[in-house]
Amino acid sequence: MTEKIWKFIEKNKFMLFFIVITIISIYARIVLIDYVSGDFYYCIEPWFNELKENGGLSALKLDIGNYNLPYLTILALLTYLPIDSIISVKTISIICDYICALAVMKIVYIIYKNNKNKDLYALIAYGVTLFLPTVILNSAYWGQADAIYVAFILLAVAALLEEKYLKAFIYLGVSFGFKLQFIFILPLLILMYISNKKFPIYYFLIIPIVNIIMCLPAIFFGKPISGCIDIYISQASEYDAYLSMNFPGIYNILFPTTEENYIMAPNDYIAKTGIMATLFVFVIMAMLTLYKKIKFNKQQIIEFGLLSIMIATFLLPHMHDRYLFAGDILSILYFIYNKDKIYVPIGISLISIYGYTGFLFGKNPVPIQYLSFIYLVLIVIVAKDIYKKYFEFNDENSEIKQENGIAN
Repeated sequence: MTEKIWKFIEKNKFMLFFIVITIISIYARIVLIDYVSGDFYYCIEPWFNELKENGGLSALKLDIGNYNLPYLTILALLTYLPIDSIISVKTISIICDYICALAVMKIVYIIYKNNKNKDLYALIAYGVTLFLPTVILNSAYWGQADAIYVAFILLAVAALLEEKYLKAFIYLGVSFGFKLQFIFILPLLILMYISNKKFPIYYFLIIPIVNIIMCLPAIFFGKPISGCIDIYISQASEYDAYLSMNFPGIYNILFPTTEENYIMAPNDYIAKTGIMATLFVFVIMAMLTLYKKIKFNKQQIIEFGLLSIMIATFLLPHMHDRYLFAGDILSILYFIYNKDKIYVPIGISLISIYGYTGFLFGKNPVPIQYLSFIYLVLIVIVAKDIYKKYFEFNDENSEIKQENGIAN
């Protein structure tokens, strides 16, 4: 009998470990699900109640909240369920935690396609993703929706690795429908286009078209089409007064403060300068990419994608504490190709969790300026490594390096 049990375990070890990891991760979220954050109490729950009081889906024509229409459509649908709002809302985000983890698994399978240990690596990546502190806290504790838009970014990355570009842009369109922060990964697509033009330029139009399609339920119930775009304009201008909101970026170095880590903008020009500086950095990357004719193999997609997120969140103004969420997960995939740099995903995760501790628990263990310097160092390390691997080689070595995009 014992021998049969062990044979069964050996034969089904992958699925058994997958189930165990999933069950433990679900429990870790259930114990946190009753917590009511300030954001939920003052924002999400009032939006939910207003939608419910005004007829659910039919209330989408009203100006409720400052989240995008696809997310408000989900909230409207949830109002029909006989479940407490905090449970139903958090459940949607938690489900997307698992979509993120499954997308990471798929990416690992793509990377390790011919490796005999691919099941093990995919399982480890699945577990690490689900147990990242920011992933657990964001959905189950804070009740935020970052896992939704990041899940579709990760699915887009998987599609890019398989060279399924139409599917990738559709996924990015869905991501855009939920959060404007999908733009952190957009420079990767631009670099890929100008470098090898493996997809037509009009694919970029798919992104806003998908967003409009996702807004159709709200449009059907009376929301003007302009409402699909107006929300992004209002979001972009809502926090104009702040250069940084509890996020360790460059503005914490330039304008250090001890007042809750919220950096007030001295004038309108600082934020505009930050945007221009970000664009300038990406233009330099584009020039180098075009000059060296980067082919964007699997490794380069992961590395350039992470660097794009890091640069954008560090230099752009008005960054929030949760905006490195996509980088947290993508750094796991970065480690696959850079096993000597385990400090990069660890450092990114610690930097990201810093904003959570300040907002959720009212405690920041170290001054935010220190984290900003550490983040800058990590960006320099990742950028320097990319430069040495893909831009510094002579033509012969560069061609050899271009072909090296498969993990062993």
